[in-house]
Amino acid sequence: MSRTFTDYLNKTAITLPDTFIDVKTGDSHLVSSKIQDQIEYHANNNTLIHLVLSALNNYLHPRSFNGVNEEILFELSEIKNMIQTGTFIKNNSPFLPRSNPQKGSAELDLKDLEEVLDAFGG
Repeated sequence: MSRTFTDYLNKTAITLPDTFIDVKTGDSHLVSSKIQDQIEYHANNNTLIHLVLSALNNYLHPRSFNGVNEEILFELSEIKNMIQTGTFIKNNSPFLPRSNPQKGSAELDLKDLEEVLDAFGG
C-alpha cells in the first residue's frame, strides 16, 4: 500500500510504493524501512526536496560523494602491501620487494592500481 509524504513548506510530495524499480539495473526492490524512515523524517522537517536532490546527486556522481572508491582503493592498497611483503608470491610477478620504501595505504595511485590488477590477471 502506497503512502504519500509531503513537505508543505517546499511544496514537495513523494508517494512511496511498496516496491520500486532500480532504473540502473531494472531489478525490483522492496522499499526498506530505512528508506521509509528517512523520507518521513525529511518530510516532517521540511527537507524532503534536499533528500531527493542529495540522492540524485549521489546517483549521478557516485565517485565524488559516497566514499566507496576510497574503500576499494584502500583494500587494493592492502592487497598490494601483502604482495610486496611476500604474503602472496606469483611467478614472474612485478611485485617483488623493492628497495624504495612503501607508500602509505592512502597513497595508492593509478600505477599502483594497475600493478595490483595485473597481478590478479587483468
